[in-house]
Amino acid sequence: MNSVSSSTTHPDKPSKFSSQAAGYLLNWPGLLTMAAILVFAAWNGQAPIVVLTSLLFSSAGLAKLWSHLSLARVSCRRLLSERRVFPGEKINVRLQVANRKPLPLPWIRVDDEIPQALGGASTLPGERPGSVLVRRSGAILWYRSVKWKYELPCLKRGYYPLGPTVISSGDIFGLYSRSLKTALQDHVIVYPKILPVGRLPIPSRQPLGEAKSEYRVFQDPTRSIGVRDYQHGDSLRHVHWKASARLQALQVKVFEPTTTFKVALFLSVDSFMANGALSEEEFELGISVAASLAYHVIEQGSPAGVFVNTRRVDSGQAVSLSPSGSRDQLTSILEALAKVTASSSGPFDLFLEKEQKVLRAGTTIALIFAKPPETLPLMLHALKDNGFKLLLFFIGEGEPLPWQEGIPVHRIRNAGDLGSIEA
Repeated sequence: MNSVSSSTTHPDKPSKFSSQAAGYLLNWPGLLTMAAILVFAAWNGQAPIVVLTSLLFSSAGLAKLWSHLSLARVSCRRLLSERRVFPGEKINVRLQVANRKPLPLPWIRVDDEIPQALGGASTLPGERPGSVLVRRSGAILWYRSVKWKYELPCLKRGYYPLGPTVISSGDIFGLYSRSLKTALQDHVIVYPKILPVGRLPIPSRQPLGEAKSEYRVFQDPTRSIGVRDYQHGDSLRHVHWKASARLQALQVKVFEPTTTFKVALFLSVDSFMANGALSEEEFELGISVAASLAYHVIEQGSPAGVFVNTRRVDSGQAVSLSPSGSRDQLTSILEALAKVTASSSGPFDLFLEKEQKVLRAGTTIALIFAKPPETLPLMLHALKDNGFKLLLFFIGEGEPLPWQEGIPVHRIRNAGDLGSIEA
């Protein structure tokens, strides 16, 4: 991946400013007190006090004006080397701050807020729970810019928002500081791990498919390879009317025989909750198994879809991606699984009953559980009656696998077990 993504905040866009004085005397009450002392000293002819107070008052006024103008026409830009990565990869982040005015900035500080899971040892505590700050500082002359770089180690699957970013600067004396909380927000997605997959026991002789077969059992009406004379029993829907008119005899289309399989992967989130506690390691393994199976099926040129009764971290909606052979299907599946949380959208049996309505008979449904639900036998019986082919995957250690006649069942205790599957 070599894509670059950027986010920019501009000085003309609405942002949240805040100012802070170095001490109480530099606030408005202190300045008014200083002005009163100046007037009183001048009235009583105290020249040394007048001079000293005038110097302090003018310095404070100049510093306050400088601070007020310090962040005018200042823009910040964040560049990401990648926005989508796999666990173990790193994202290079570049912060660029530009000062487009004749007033120099003797000091400037940038605090970029990132999730704690992406932070390294050099970060500071953030304002929000679960966040840390990457802090960079320096100085910028007039009409100049400065750049800083840092890395985000992406170790764990997830959806990670970046920002906001706070830019702080002020006057040369350090009496007043001014901060700009920008709308510089972005996100990165860490896909699930893709594990090697063995020989899947998925039925391959299904009607209407993509892969050529030596067995002329099914015909795909989307692939016509010629015409022949009409025979008794042929469907009128397959008559080639132009060829019939040209040859003055009824001709029907000859279709290419094919086989394929469509796979719908169903992951049960609530099955990973044991006595109200989540087994995070097994949960992540289950998500990786779903991602790996989808990747394997799509790489073989067959449609795959994913269904998860979860509440996605960004939308709160369940994952419902019907099997598709489109070019972007794998990316959609990996992004959806990256956003899966342990929060269930509802009972899995009801979720399965609803989502299976979008699937056609003959589709292979792969069910992924940690602990088998009590309703599993009824669930499998109903799916078989509806014409679906079935696969069962159980994640982690557990009880002996429930045997089901004609249904392949696999126990996945670790990443290696998935690669050792034999059809």
